[in-house]
Amino acid sequence: MKKFTYVLTLLFLVSIVSTTFAQDSLQVKTYKFKDLNVIGTSDYSKSQIIRFTGFFVGKKITIPGSDIGNAIKKLWNTNLFSDVEFYVAEIIGEDIVLTVNLQPLPNLGEFNVIGLSKSKTETLKKDLKLSPGIKINDDLRKKIKNKLQDQFKEKGYYDASVQIKETANAKDSKLVDWEVTLTKGKKIKIDQITINGNNELSDGKLKAKLKNTKQKNILRVWKPSKFNKDKYQEDLKNVLNEYKSRGFRDANIVSEKVTRNFEGNLDVEINVDEGKRYFLGNVDFVGNSTYPTDYLKKIVGYKKGDPYDAIGINKKVSGSDKDDDIYTLYTDNGYLFANVNTIEKSVVNDTINLEIRISEGEKATWGRVTFSGNDTTHDHVIQRMLGTKAGELFSKSDIKNTLYQLAGLGYFEAQEIKPDFQTHPETKTADIHWYLAEKGSSQVELQGGYGGGRFIGTLGLTFNNFSLRNLLSGNWKGFIPQGDGQQISLRAQAGNNYQNYSISFVEPWISGKRPTSLSTSFYYSQYDYLQSNLKIIGATVGLTKRLMKPDNYFTFANGLSYQVYDFKDYPFTVGTLSVQNGKANNFNYYVTLARNSAGPDPIFPQNGSEFELTAKLTPPYSLFNNKDYSTLSVTDKIEWLEYYKIKMRAYWYQELAGKLVLKLGGEFGFLGQYNSNVGLSPFERFYVGGTGLTGNRFDGREIVPLRGYRDASSYGGTANDITPLGGGSVYNKFLMELRYPISMNQTAKIYGLSFLEAGNTWSDTKEFKPFELRRSAGVGIRIFMQAFGLLGFDFGYGFDNNINQIKPSGWQTHFIIGRDF
Repeated sequence: MKKFTYVLTLLFLVSIVSTTFAQDSLQVKTYKFKDLNVIGTSDYSKSQIIRFTGFFVGKKITIPGSDIGNAIKKLWNTNLFSDVEFYVAEIIGEDIVLTVNLQPLPNLGEFNVIGLSKSKTETLKKDLKLSPGIKINDDLRKKIKNKLQDQFKEKGYYDASVQIKETANAKDSKLVDWEVTLTKGKKIKIDQITINGNNELSDGKLKAKLKNTKQKNILRVWKPSKFNKDKYQEDLKNVLNEYKSRGFRDANIVSEKVTRNFEGNLDVEINVDEGKRYFLGNVDFVGNSTYPTDYLKKIVGYKKGDPYDAIGINKKVSGSDKDDDIYTLYTDNGYLFANVNTIEKSVVNDTINLEIRISEGEKATWGRVTFSGNDTTHDHVIQRMLGTKAGELFSKSDIKNTLYQLAGLGYFEAQEIKPDFQTHPETKTADIHWYLAEKGSSQVELQGGYGGGRFIGTLGLTFNNFSLRNLLSGNWKGFIPQGDGQQISLRAQAGNNYQNYSISFVEPWISGKRPTSLSTSFYYSQYDYLQSNLKIIGATVGLTKRLMKPDNYFTFANGLSYQVYDFKDYPFTVGTLSVQNGKANNFNYYVTLARNSAGPDPIFPQNGSEFELTAKLTPPYSLFNNKDYSTLSVTDKIEWLEYYKIKMRAYWYQELAGKLVLKLGGEFGFLGQYNSNVGLSPFERFYVGGTGLTGNRFDGREIVPLRGYRDASSYGGTANDITPLGGGSVYNKFLMELRYPISMNQTAKIYGLSFLEAGNTWSDTKEFKPFELRRSAGVGIRIFMQAFGLLGFDFGYGFDNNINQIKPSGWQTHFIIGRDF
């Protein structure tokens, strides 16, 4: 329409000029521009219109010529007018006065989309900047249609149509309201994918590489059979990479086409030319002085005679996602400016000889290391977590490690931690600036869980970025002193005649260059059941140190713990051991070796692992106090508890297709005795089932969550639980969980999950059968909000029976606040 009007205007102008100069129509004449009359619009002044045209008083205008045409083009390019017409108003000697008739573009008034939700309509407005008063032109119409159609094509609606109805605004005649009607139509799927020309690789292997282009299959859940053009092109590259990784270096996609079939769905046909297969010959290294050739060959991993895997070799040389390539090896040792290139030195028949050329250069160091965004957290808390330190040798891994350490503090939004990295070859340095976005770290803590018809909850105050120094000096702003990274927690827990009160304090860095944290806690617990009563007073002090070897993901923790158990008419029954009244002292030493590389977001880890090995033991009193325990009463036997406890847990996280994350692992625990005459401790037992409501505060027991089954009874175990009477001395558990993020913004982090779990506990190690497990499966959701911690719902089905029951446990509902599995 715009071009058509432009052509008509030029023809009309030519006719006017021809009429005006009929006596000399073929003669080209030049005039001086004197003035311009503007009609048809009052939105812009005459001086503005003249500036748009490029005219000025005295400018020479040739008629016939290109001057008027150029002025029309400039007016069109402003995207302010729907029609432009020029006339010759007056000629006075050599001066010329022109008239321009401008029809303004309409302005957008109200905007509504039928067939799109309100939130998505607002997003569309934001993306296309559809603010009230914006000029309406053909480009805007096309953008809206293309945007909506593209959105629905991505979802499989290829026949989606968009109609725009324009009506005058009722309140302002200069505005035009738009009503956009979106018709999705039928969802179009891929009926069939056909691959021709593949003799060496099967259809199945090649179709597996079409990760985002799948044909219809009722068994497929995660990948729908919709067609996305951009992802389809990526999948074609994946097919070629599969060939190249198997030695078919010259493989090529000869042709491909996507057509609509009679049913209206899509058929995809791909024709490949595999070419011949190549094999790896000699691999020579040139320029390596820091690392020997044999060592570098081990990193590459391929041997002479292997199929020539161009993709895999390049990854091992300089492009590995796991940072296990040669280039990362050099950059982790300071060689930031090293160059590592792979050259095909020669091709002899079907054998390819390679030369890996290395230019090591000089070592680099960190230059300026800065950060911003910590309005509350003091600088020294961040500085001590930085692996990128000014003046130290550059290491690529320092960036990743620092990202994990900063996210692990819990004071900053993990998704918003951004390193800005700049290199300076002339000075052999690298600068880095860490952009941080602080989040609220202190919270009113609500923790608890519901399962098996019981609820136990915790109410407390937890300040995760506390500052004792500011508290003592009185120098702080706000409700509490903050900024030194300390943690103080006041908690009260209650439910079903059970109560617990505790206070704890953690100083994360007491001294030294390596982080060493000091933790202390004091607590009181009481449990009443009918006439029975159990009171526990306890205290713990511990040190945790982050290790630098084998890597800085390792931590070593140890500490001392002391509890006094005072019980009255409280029956403990474990095997032949039975006692109802007395006191027991539990003085123990614990030691833990752990490695945690799960991240980068501790709330929703996408990769890495968690490993923990813990030993807890008391002194072996019976070995040196010269008492004959075979003759002692039960009360005397447990006056000073003696036992040793070993626990191990390991979990791995791996991002699968899309954003889907797999959590896989298990755990094991064992409670042992030094002297058979003393017997197993009635405390420190394992209880399996439910949500883990009471943690390990109550009589030292440890609750092992197992969804799909009721929580272990808080009164010594019952016949309805899967934990034997009195608790277990050994347990194991396995878990496979699939997690998918729904929202990862700062306000709330939400992810859904499905799980398979299996576990059990036994009262005696002689009964231990590691694969005789209670199994369960189910789904759940987790919502993390800073003010409340983690909120969770799970619906689990227990496939096996409880103790002394025949039927399966069945469906169980679990509700969790403040803890995770």
